[in-house]
Amino acid sequence: MASSLERRKRIRSILLLIILATLPCYCLGFIILQIGNRISQATPTPSATPSPEALTPTLAGTPSPTVTLPSLTFTPTFTETPTQTWTPTVTFTPFTPPPRTETPTPTATTTLTPTPEVTSTPSPSPTSPPAETPSS
Repeated sequence: MASSLERRKRIRSILLLIILATLPCYCLGFIILQIGNRISQATPTPSATPSPEALTPTLAGTPSPTVTLPSLTFTPTFTETPTQTWTPTVTFTPFTPPPRTETPTPTATTTLTPTPEVTSTPSPSPTSPPAETPSS
């Protein structure tokens, strides 16, 4: 009974360790996905363009001591500015396999070789051992 509890505890701790070890990988993947989304989006750039009606002065038809000044209206417009991005391209590279060449394979051929004839050879005659020489 005690060994099965220890075994469960060991398996539980191993699985918890695996989960904790993979968390940085998930976080890094999430960060890379967010950066990739920001790169592909266009950045809006505000610019002010005054309208021609706002720059023309208007005069009142009745004489009065007040003078009307031209009013300026600010109309923000957003213009998308293209951003350089890396676009992977596929380049067609033609591949021609090398031509097949026939290589001759060696084959076994039978050839007739003459066999030598048996001839008798005289045997050497026995010789006597050398005589002893006197020592001086």
